Amino acid sequence: MDPQRKSPEHTGTEHKFDIKIERPPSKPDVWEELLSILEKILDFCVCCITCGCYKRERNGIVTDEYGMILLDNEKQAVQNLLQYLEKDEKAEPVLSSEHIRALSILTYSDNAELQRSAALCMLEISERWRTDLTVALGRPLVELLRSDDTQVQKAATLATSNFCLSGGENNKEILMRLGVVDPLVDLLNSKNVDVQCNTCGCITALATTDANKHSIVSCNAVKPLLRLMRSMDLRVKRNATGAILNLTHIQSNRNELVNQGAIPILVELIHMSDYDIQYYSAAALSNLAVNPKHRAMMIAVGHSDVVRQLVKLLSSKKDRVKCQACFALRNLASDDENQLLAVETGALPPLHHILTSCRSETLAAAAACLRNLSIHKLNEAPFIHENLVPDLCHVVCDSSNPEAQKHIAGTLRNLAVSQYVRTLIENDCVEALTFVLLDLESRIPVLSEVTAALAVMADEDDVKYKLLHLQGGKAFSKLVTLASLSSHREIQYNSAGTLGQLALVSLPEDLKEANKKGIVLYIDKFLKSPDPSFVHVALWTLNMLLKDIFFLRAFTDHSIESVIEQVQTTHQLTKIQELSTSVIDKLHGVMASSSSSED
Repeated sequence: MDPQRKSPEHTGTEHKFDIKIERPPSKPDVWEELLSILEKILDFCVCCITCGCYKRERNGIVTDEYGMILLDNEKQAVQNLLQYLEKDEKAEPVLSSEHIRALSILTYSDNAELQRSAALCMLEISERWRTDLTVALGRPLVELLRSDDTQVQKAATLATSNFCLSGGENNKEILMRLGVVDPLVDLLNSKNVDVQCNTCGCITALATTDANKHSIVSCNAVKPLLRLMRSMDLRVKRNATGAILNLTHIQSNRNELVNQGAIPILVELIHMSDYDIQYYSAAALSNLAVNPKHRAMMIAVGHSDVVRQLVKLLSSKKDRVKCQACFALRNLASDDENQLLAVETGALPPLHHILTSCRSETLAAAAACLRNLSIHKLNEAPFIHENLVPDLCHVVCDSSNPEAQKHIAGTLRNLAVSQYVRTLIENDCVEALTFVLLDLESRIPVLSEVTAALAVMADEDDVKYKLLHLQGGKAFSKLVTLASLSSHREIQYNSAGTLGQLALVSLPEDLKEANKKGIVLYIDKFLKSPDPSFVHVALWTLNMLLKDIFFLRAFTDHSIESVIEQVQTTHQLTKIQELSTSVIDKLHGVMASSSSSED
């Protein structure tokens, strides 16, 4: 078996992010606004009837201001919408075509007051609406987003956010089809913080599919979003950073974000004390760190300051912040120098604490981070001195968290290559791995890592003894079963590699008899594989097994020689040719011996 450490793992899209969209401290009062409009309509009508003799009085002051002149259809539109709004607030709204037409009339009116009332009414509808958005209703909403009036912008952006959050992907699809992104991007440049906050929230809510994320970036949303990430208003900063996080999920967007200057801003934001900002920015950095060039840029910003700050975040009071700090460090630790830097900066103690105190995703994230950090040879001693091994063994046995199991088994495999393999054995690491091997609930990715770790550790003589005798030889039998019957190539290969190590010692008679058919089967399958590495491990193991007369007879009875001859014809690698010749010589030796006995 190849004793080298496995390559580091990294990913940027392995789970759904918990993004909380910030809202304005209070929403506009729809009733107050519409009643104000009605008063003006009434005043105007009375004024017409009295030929101007009636003077409107407000707060004891008589005024002649009759600036609002409504068209007949606008009057009717207000009346229709008032009838709609007068229904029980808790009742599900039933919008008729007349109501939607009324909204459209007010939306396209030249009167700013009526546009405001349309936006406020749309906001009220969005908070009570429980069915999918329609094109007919979405069209005036998108038009309201194009208004120059700040009050209209506030209400329309908040209504858009509501529809995105409450109606699922259908509502977003309708809005995207109606061209909602362009006016939203324009509104990112608003000077009003409520509009900025709502608009960033809309973009965050819309950026949930790859197509939407690509469209948002294509409409030039990145630069204004990055600018708003430095807003003095915390709500705006949170929503803008959440939007950028959602946009980091696809590779083409990541390149554009980095080109527009996202990395220095994100590195700056992980230093903030706000937990939401820490979470969003660490998660975004984690996604960007999948790319080697992006990792180098992150390290260059502040001379590795990003690693030091992420290590600090491992001790956050919030699990979700710890989790994203683990993921970001894990991805940065895809590079050798960052593996060393993270450990030198003090990553192991907080990661160790997470292993013993956290559960679920945070634990799995810490395990993934430890796995990458364990790759560097200079990190071996710090891992051992931190006394991580007993807790690594505890976590690897916990089948309730298979993701953590997988990464911890990978970590143990990396450490098993080191000079400290004896420490692993003394801390019952073999027993822990064997427990997982025999656990019927163990998943394929976990078994892949466990068998890889055992294959490395089986180089030690006392490990060979344990694997042959633990639980009455069940571990040996399970390895034979996996090598012969598993549908997963890595598990097959790792199991065969471990069996090859065990073939170096004398196998108990009961195990040989019980597993004869399985051993012959997997050797035969491996020899017929087109993969030279499979053929090689089978030939090497077969050479060891044929020293035992029991297996000489078993493989002779199986007519293995014809299979070997086919290998010699198919595979021209020198090592395979040498091993094949050695096997045939051994087989011919037993045949000659049998002939002599008969004579």
